[in-house]
Amino acid sequence: MSYATMGSKVGSLLVESTGRGGSGSDAALNTFQEQWAGSWVNGRLMLSHLHLTFLPSRAATSKGMLKLETVDVTGVEIGPGLVTKTIGVRTEGHLVQFRCTGGADKFAEMIAQAARDARDPGLARHL
Repeated sequence: MSYATMGSKVGSLLVESTGRGGSGSDAALNTFQEQWAGSWVNGRLMLSHLHLTFLPSRAATSKGMLKLETVDVTGVEIGPGLVTKTIGVRTEGHLVQFRCTGGADKFAEMIAQAARDARDPGLARHL
């Protein structure tokens, strides 16, 4: 399995609960949401084949870091906008919104592809 970063974007992240069940990543999302009090957090979102990781810029340590497994991603959507767009990443129990500029469409497709690959057992062993 590869842990190499496939891409990264700087922007702001917001976590919202949908009130439905939960996966392994939903526990991390609950913790992040409680820690940051449901506010937009500036930082960097990084994608690898296995994880979607957000590093807040105002956190001096990895304490505020959020790490989701790509296998837990159930959907990816892109919001409208000319300069700034929002990438919506859904898990079983949360909606993660990431607001960024430039290249949001391509980054959203990369996240969706990583999620599809993570759920394909034939591909997973070759990553």
